[in-house]
Amino acid sequence: MTMPPLHILAPAPAELACSCAWEEASSATLDLTEQAALAALGRWLEEPARPYAILHGPRASRRAVVGAHLVRTSQERPAWDAQLVPIGPDLRLERDLLALMVSRLLGAYGGGAPRRMRMRIGEEHLRLGLAQDAPSLLLAITDVEEAEPLVSWPALFADVGPRVKVLATVEGDDAAAHAWIPRLGFDPARTRIRPLPARPWTAPGDPAELLAAADAVPARLLGLLACAYGRLREDEITTALGAPIESALAGIEPHVAVVEGTFAFRWNAARREVEECLDRGARETSTRRLLSLPPDGYPCAYVRAHLEQNDAPLQAFAALVTEEHLARWMARPEAYLGFVADLERVRRHAVEALASGHEAAALAVRAALVEASVNSCARREDDNAPVGVEPMTRETPIADERRQARALIALGSAMTAGPARAEVLAWAEDATRRIPETDFRGDAFLSLADVVEGEAGYAFAREALATFRTTENAEDRAHQMLFMATGLPPEEGIAVAREALRSLRDGAGDPGRAEVFASDFPRAVAEALWPDAEALPEPARARVLAALARALGDPERVRTAFAALEQHADPYDLDEHRRLKWLVPFLDAPDARRAAALAPRFGEQSAEIFEELIPRLIALGDPAEDLLETLPEAARVRALARSLPFAAEPVRLRAHIDETIRKAEPLERYGLLFDVGPWFAATGHSDMVLAWIAPLSDAHHQVVLGFLARHDPAHAPELTRRALSLALRLGADEPDRLIELLPLARHFPAEGAAAALGILLDAVAGDIRSAALAGDGVSLEKLAPLIAALAGDEGLAGAAREVVKVAAWFP
Repeated sequence: MTMPPLHILAPAPAELACSCAWEEASSATLDLTEQAALAALGRWLEEPARPYAILHGPRASRRAVVGAHLVRTSQERPAWDAQLVPIGPDLRLERDLLALMVSRLLGAYGGGAPRRMRMRIGEEHLRLGLAQDAPSLLLAITDVEEAEPLVSWPALFADVGPRVKVLATVEGDDAAAHAWIPRLGFDPARTRIRPLPARPWTAPGDPAELLAAADAVPARLLGLLACAYGRLREDEITTALGAPIESALAGIEPHVAVVEGTFAFRWNAARREVEECLDRGARETSTRRLLSLPPDGYPCAYVRAHLEQNDAPLQAFAALVTEEHLARWMARPEAYLGFVADLERVRRHAVEALASGHEAAALAVRAALVEASVNSCARREDDNAPVGVEPMTRETPIADERRQARALIALGSAMTAGPARAEVLAWAEDATRRIPETDFRGDAFLSLADVVEGEAGYAFAREALATFRTTENAEDRAHQMLFMATGLPPEEGIAVAREALRSLRDGAGDPGRAEVFASDFPRAVAEALWPDAEALPEPARARVLAALARALGDPERVRTAFAALEQHADPYDLDEHRRLKWLVPFLDAPDARRAAALAPRFGEQSAEIFEELIPRLIALGDPAEDLLETLPEAARVRALARSLPFAAEPVRLRAHIDETIRKAEPLERYGLLFDVGPWFAATGHSDMVLAWIAPLSDAHHQVVLGFLARHDPAHAPELTRRALSLALRLGADEPDRLIELLPLARHFPAEGAAAALGILLDAVAGDIRSAALAGDGVSLEKLAPLIAALAGDEGLAGAAREVVKVAAWFP
């Protein structure tokens, strides 16, 4: 019988291991008890309500043989696509098993990290189900205990599709089989369990007795093979033993499989029997011999597994996140797949060790950024190449100085003042000076100016101004200069803003566009520019005066600006009602009533103006009942909620709003609460808001809990804790839920914060480096509050140091 047909080849070592296991198991002859077990599993295939099965038995039972025969007989039936995933002495690591499953299950896979493999297999193939015209799938995974604890299964096999069957074979009795059900992610109510009795060893002699009786060199070889995670080459065995292979094999040949110059135990049972007979000293000696082999051979592929099994300190894992380790992997058949598998596990260990200090945070960040950098270099040209094995090109530099600067500025700004912060911001400055694009370089200098205080901050602002002055387009240059007025000393800001306004007035562009920047001017700049704005032609004058009046809040200036808007109100200008809304919070009673009379000119936008005016009128002692009557119910509720701080009877008003909202449908309430909720939360009434959405899903509750936590300081810690718990439960495939909560990271419990960082760093690692550093998705820039909460200034400085190191590694 040939191997099952392949869609994409697995990496050579995994493919070789699978071939050996298939040939060994599928060619064996079954005895009567094994034939009975095979027949029972055949009947299980016809049970639609039971997608899972576990075949269990003592160590010497041939569970893998029965599983292979089930695959073989199923392949002979066109209704089944049967695939074998054998776990054995040379196929025990998650990266190899995932690659093997991908090669059997996915017909169009583009490569990538192990986490993406799990997602593609679990969600696209096993869970969503198969195409209607495709045969049903049988996936037989043999001897799952061989991979424990190096593989995580539940994410793969939970909730498989209606035409998918998963068989797992495990060592042990009925209790052991039941214990494996949750570990595999199976549903207990939908799992068939079948026992298999033991049978005598098929080769002469019990392996344990053979080890005890063997000469020194064969005994050492048995120890090496029992402790190894993969097949050993002849030259590696000769080096490790200091003896030729012929003498090492003397007397133990029946228990060793030799394939293409590589050696491993023939059966899992024999390997485990020998491993358990080795004392701690013998195991440690064998491991040392294995890891002392040339680093580009066995140690490259398996050092991480040995570190994990020996509970090595976190510092030992740092050697796996180096350029040397990547170079060794890229010379091996597994290539990129093996390297990113190591990176993923290093991140996991680092996150688990966060309680130990900043080094853990820094290593986790390094592993994420290195993987994202490798993603930037990796490319896939040959669809028939082995799964996950992708060539790399570093011919084109990864030009992301801008993203480096943004990430470093975010990390530095989250730190407290001191030498460490100054060093991080110095790195940010260096990255900023290397940004080739003028606008982006100027923006980065401005960001530094916002972070650095005093004269140093002004110096960065002046550098930003000098950069912006080189912009060719006159209007863009004027707008950039207006923006600069906020970061310069008042006298310089006034001069720059006047120069920009004059340029716009003299033909560079619409001087009314200055309104976009004027409402954010410092008071001194707004005061100084008032006469210049008054000299502008209409309607630019009205627009700029409104923005300046908003910045000043001075009653006389507000009256002047309102009169200008009133005189030149343009209902066809979609922004005009917004300018009027700017002034509403500062209007006196007569002008507020005049604004109410003016509002209907703006058609549908009038409701927005009324929603602003009603709280202002109530604050001024006018109940505004006539305006309330003109509004639809939702707008009326929003206006009343915003009036709560000024209400004569807030308890009564709150009860009225609550009663009104409860009459709406749950999803209508959900939409309303984002306008109404802040006013309830600010006075500690978040519980009333949560009662409105009680019937809605956990996903809705998570969003609302986080929203309320930002407005309810008294209850923020508890609201945040509940929101984080839900966000983590909703899964790693929705990292945006966690990103929304990061401004509240100071309230995260330590365990939840570490779990959130692990999920988010996985998302960072899955992107390309520029987006991983800073961008709209999950990025290091956004993780600064979480790193600060978990690891403080040392963690932030360590993360920043990794940004610089990885940038130098992958220029």
